[in-house]
Amino acid sequence: MNWKSTEYVKQNDLTEFYWEQGFFYTKFGNKEKTYRRDFEELRLRDISLFTLGSIKGKRVLDIGCGTGLYSLTFLKLGAQEVCGQDLSQDYIDINSKNAKRLNFDNFVGKVGDCSSLQFEDNSFDLVFCGDVFEHIDDSLKEKFIAEAYRVLKPGGVFTLKTPNKSYLKVTNYLHRIKAILKFTNPFNIHIAHTKNNPDNEHHGLINHENLENIFLKTMFHFPVTTKTELNKGIPNFMSVFVGKFRVLNQHIIMTVKKPIFYGLYK
Repeated sequence: MNWKSTEYVKQNDLTEFYWEQGFFYTKFGNKEKTYRRDFEELRLRDISLFTLGSIKGKRVLDIGCGTGLYSLTFLKLGAQEVCGQDLSQDYIDINSKNAKRLNFDNFVGKVGDCSSLQFEDNSFDLVFCGDVFEHIDDSLKEKFIAEAYRVLKPGGVFTLKTPNKSYLKVTNYLHRIKAILKFTNPFNIHIAHTKNNPDNEHHGLINHENLENIFLKTMFHFPVTTKTELNKGIPNFMSVFVGKFRVLNQHIIMTVKKPIFYGLYK
């Protein structure tokens, strides 16, 4: 087994936490609902959590917590308390239920918009946001980052993981070229979940430069980008080389710290 492995399972073979295990629905040439395990996505999740350092004994905020993909993980890693905020009361209820079922009584869920976090100033050691930023309107992005800054303790760490708009544009162009070579219509190919597709869930995609600018406007220390290898069926030496270029990183994984002196003595 390695990061380029592929595993397919039928719906009946999945546990309740299939999303946490990296299974995604796929059409696999039969009538049964089949899921493919995306080991690369699991790897990217790991890398994003590594940027936070030790979780044990820390108070952690999971912004856009959903049903608990990351919240439950923080609890299992020994967080003192995990708080989550999401727009959906149903998601918060599921998150709380799963935490209790796993014998954790230190999860606190709040319902609300990310531009108005329902928590006190300087109250978290760590703030995390995974695969949420692409769902946020551009008009709310700066408010979102400012709120994350507000609730962090001085010296606290904030990591944000989101799909890379630049990478998606490049791969979209390549798919269109491939379509032309096959004499099919290239203009039927669009970036998934964008305005060219019915759901338009990823209307807030962003690139590294624009995200850095938002962080710097908010007085965070200079953002650190974690570069990742492109693990798409190419030789390992090419994966490492291509991964050095931010434009070809599938996801943006960016980490910032709240100032200590300015945070304590402003």
